Amino acid sequence: MKYKFLLILFSLFILIHPTFSQKLQITANHSDAKFILLNDYDDSDKQELGTGTIEYKLEKDSKNRIKITKPGFEPIIKEYNRDLKWDKDQRVSLDSRRVEISAEPYDAEILVDGRLIGKKAIYLVIQKDRFHTVEVKKAGFAKMEKTYYNSPDRETPPMKDYFQLKDREVRLEVSPADAVVSSNGISLGKGNQDIQIPLGDCVTVTVNKDGFVEYNKVFCNKESDPEPPTREMAKLEDRLVKITTNPSDAVIEIGGKRVGTGNYDLKVSKNACVEVRISKDGFVRYVKNYCNQTNMQEPPTTDFIEMNVDEAYSSSVSSDLANVRITVPVNTIHSSEEAWRILSSIITRYFDILETVDYNTGYLTTSWQVQNFQSSIIRTRVIVSSGGNSDQIAYAIKLISQEAYLDGQNQVTVKDDEKFEDWARILKKYEGLIEEVQARLQQ
Repeated sequence: MKYKFLLILFSLFILIHPTFSQKLQITANHSDAKFILLNDYDDSDKQELGTGTIEYKLEKDSKNRIKITKPGFEPIIKEYNRDLKWDKDQRVSLDSRRVEISAEPYDAEILVDGRLIGKKAIYLVIQKDRFHTVEVKKAGFAKMEKTYYNSPDRETPPMKDYFQLKDREVRLEVSPADAVVSSNGISLGKGNQDIQIPLGDCVTVTVNKDGFVEYNKVFCNKESDPEPPTREMAKLEDRLVKITTNPSDAVIEIGGKRVGTGNYDLKVSKNACVEVRISKDGFVRYVKNYCNQTNMQEPPTTDFIEMNVDEAYSSSVSSDLANVRITVPVNTIHSSEEAWRILSSIITRYFDILETVDYNTGYLTTSWQVQNFQSSIIRTRVIVSSGGNSDQIAYAIKLISQEAYLDGQNQVTVKDDEKFEDWARILKKYEGLIEEVQARLQQ
């Protein structure tokens, strides 16, 4: 009886303590996966148990924590409590991939799916059938980006990956905001842009907008050159006016200097004004100020100048006799009195008023005769003085023809000598004066 009682107690003990001397066969889904027993107090490696499949007897007074590892996979830790009943066959799966990612410069930020994870180095864990995008960036450098997949139909992630930021990047801030940015002739778009500068290379950046002077700058990423800036301001402030004229051969002048014929790209600096003069024989001279100043009308992007025909030009002829002192010998058949009378009568038919008349000295001047045109005032007069030698009567005649331009703002009178310049033309109504004097006095 006593023996039976003890047998029953032993059986109950076995039922209550099912883990007593349990032995498990543990198999990983990778034949080269390692099994490592961990220390209870700090989870450090205690003992390597085997590879692929192991038999493990649950130990008394131990947590029985086993780490299963394989390079390129996230390790897993299994804990087999000795007080629990376990199936003899245990299977474990390493499914999550792990990539050790490092980056230079060491203070570059490492982001995963847009979220900052760390700097210098991180471990990236990719769950089965998932993917993550890693971005490495630092101000002043072109960022690097890569997507890692844990799918059978995708490229297997590497165990380690290294990012080195070498290409530089300049954040170009543009004003006006709709200006177009190009790098090495390739348009990047409108407004602010990130300019990429490959290691060992240079790029030429241009920013342009109609009506503005183009911005140009070269950025280099070479050891021998200064580092490019992290940020650069491209502010278009100087204006550009594309001037075209009709006639196409009209002369364009700035500050008295000829700068073009028919067309010219005029640059107007910020806070400045530029006066442009356009001229061509036979047409009204055109003068215009272009200003790039606050509270002033801004310059046009283009300006087509249609020149008007100059009536002063069509009412005159080109002449070598204008503003030249011409000596006219008198034929000896004429007495001095007769010669003076002939000369006076010719001049008074062209000029209404004689200002000075002195027969004794042979001096005569007419008053200025003025004719107004759209673009200018023409004034004309004749001055006669005695010429030749004592053996022969002669007169020196000078037909003065002068022009003063009208600017549309300031009045010009016939007495404003400083505004008149000699004109190499003669109004048609005075065209025959000198020839008639020559013919009459020499016949």
